[in-house]
Amino acid sequence: MIQRRAAKAVEGKSGLLLVSSGGLGDTILFSLIIDRFMALVGDNEPVWLVVRKESLAAKFLFPDRVKMIPVDYRKFIKKPFYKLGVCREITDLGARIAISTDHLRLPTVDDMIVISSGADENYALSPRPWPKHDKALQAHRDWYTDWVEPDPAMAHRLIRWWELANGLLGNEADVPRVKFDPSRLQDAPVTDRPEIILHPFSAIAEREVDPRVFIDLADAFEDDYQIVMTAGPNDLARAPRHQVLADHPGVVVDTTDLQSKAARLRGAALVVSVDTSIMHLSVGAGAPTLCLASAAHIVDSIPYDSRMMPDNVTFMVPEIDCAGCLGQCIHPLENGRYRCLGQLTTDNVLSKAREILAAPTRED
Repeated sequence: MIQRRAAKAVEGKSGLLLVSSGGLGDTILFSLIIDRFMALVGDNEPVWLVVRKESLAAKFLFPDRVKMIPVDYRKFIKKPFYKLGVCREITDLGARIAISTDHLRLPTVDDMIVISSGADENYALSPRPWPKHDKALQAHRDWYTDWVEPDPAMAHRLIRWWELANGLLGNEADVPRVKFDPSRLQDAPVTDRPEIILHPFSAIAEREVDPRVFIDLADAFEDDYQIVMTAGPNDLARAPRHQVLADHPGVVVDTTDLQSKAARLRGAALVVSVDTSIMHLSVGAGAPTLCLASAAHIVDSIPYDSRMMPDNVTFMVPEIDCAGCLGQCIHPLENGRYRCLGQLTTDNVLSKAREILAAPTRED
């Protein structure tokens, strides 16, 4: 039904439809490269970006010309009437070009949204192997005008977007560094004391370091710095193990929206975060950032590719033979976390934090 309706899409098509199906962190990083894709259409043509509904929070990082379309992916897969409604909305846009941007692509969502557009041209990366979906992805090959072949070596997701844009434009530009256009950010608030911002939350609990590390950071620096813990609206309810830090004397809990958090991060003396969206936001805002990451997503997510690496971020990543497991950990969890995270102890994290704080102030 969706394909039949898309085939009757409006005439006089115009504009670019992009589908970026990663989480909030991916959407934050995608803001750095969307201008490359926008070069595929004229300056007066509309640009739409399909994202997961939670990624709408990052809209402030994108050019005003980009219109975000938030989709509840779970409902799209499980609720036929919701799916039909979304696909009708996509068809009615009348896009001329539609692109699925992600290397790891869901045939049940990304491909369906692209084909529902009725666009004259549809593009994507040749998909990363995914046994559960390989057959369906290959069956959809004819839905696309072309697939761009990425480098076969493992690469950061931003590099994959760069490869896709290069393939479609037929030329190469420099890989963008993780630094936002300052005009997209609010000014940092004026504070009585310099702030150290802590973000211990990950959507995947197994990727979080021991909560005690963050408590020890607060203890170590509270005399000289205002300690701030950032949290999303549901983070503490979902992860009550971090309530001890929230209740720590002198710790301020920031539950404001993402745009306000970005302004606060911009003025921080130091941000210590697990590998999550706040970490990417902090780096892009220019804050001295210490990322405490598991080894699960080496290369794919962290550390950044050297071509996109700014000088205001330090990655602490465990060294372990099974690095790059992408969450398919072969070891038993230790206290609910990946075993490799046990290497990130209070002593070595404190040492690195002090080193960053003592470093000369970086210029914008």
